[in-house]
Amino acid sequence: MNYFSHNPLNRFSEMRPDATHMQQLWQKQAARVLVVHDTLNLLRERESGRQAAILTRREAEDLAAQAEVLVYLGSEDGVPYFALGLEGMQEQLPDLLGGEYILADLRTSALELPPKDGALLAYARGMVHWNLRHRFCPNCGSATQGAHAGHVRECTNENCSRHHFPRTDTAIIVIISEGDACLLGRQATWPEGMYATIAGFLEPGETLEQAVAREAKEETGVELQTITYHSSQPWPFPASIMVGFSATASSRSLYMDNDELEDARWFTRNEIAAGLRNGSLRLPPRISISYRLICDWFNADPVFKLEDLL
Repeated sequence: MNYFSHNPLNRFSEMRPDATHMQQLWQKQAARVLVVHDTLNLLRERESGRQAAILTRREAEDLAAQAEVLVYLGSEDGVPYFALGLEGMQEQLPDLLGGEYILADLRTSALELPPKDGALLAYARGMVHWNLRHRFCPNCGSATQGAHAGHVRECTNENCSRHHFPRTDTAIIVIISEGDACLLGRQATWPEGMYATIAGFLEPGETLEQAVAREAKEETGVELQTITYHSSQPWPFPASIMVGFSATASSRSLYMDNDELEDARWFTRNEIAAGLRNGSLRLPPRISISYRLICDWFNADPVFKLEDLL
């Protein structure tokens, strides 16, 4: 499974409209709480390394009184999990809880966490970010309020009363191969030497496969022959689902005339291995589906194993 895909919770979405039941779950001594400050997750830093900060109900009491967002995430083995969302407390928050707590970017910390914890933190981050960024109705501009345990925003204008739901932006990402080489590109803002798979957002009226073919053509000029679904990954940075594909190209001809990529190249497995060994090539972070796509393509040849080169 891809990173952030190991969420163990039963979401119990059918129970969210029952505000009384949600309040009872919140009051349970067994309840556990994840804290998100804007886009940063609360972690616990110990000598053994960083861990997800999963607070008890009592530990989170003072923070809950100051939180702008409270979301029921779901339950596991009778234990309800909630996310608290805060803003404007970045300096004070670790001090309120103690020196071992820090706020960190999940993208740079995920590899230090167990997959289950990473998935919980990603879920919490996505829900808090959506609530904090949708406090006004896009239909009439009036204030919204949380409902359905934080999974709906209701317009407070009686003449509007629209319900708004969490948004997920669909993006495609694809490993393109031709013979013994794969196509990787880089953006100018990336660290020197980093190359990754081709990606882009789905447009209205488009199938996923059409988006794969369009993005490949727009960014690199490559025509695709086959397109096959690989896997998907929640990517709450801020609110995407990455839908992964593998594809084959009709040729290695490249033509770039856009602002998306600084460079795109065909890499054989030998060239990838050599680049990783001498430091001239960097691959995307191992938490990303882009890395997974490259890894699976690279390891399809039994002579090679990407993990041995990192």
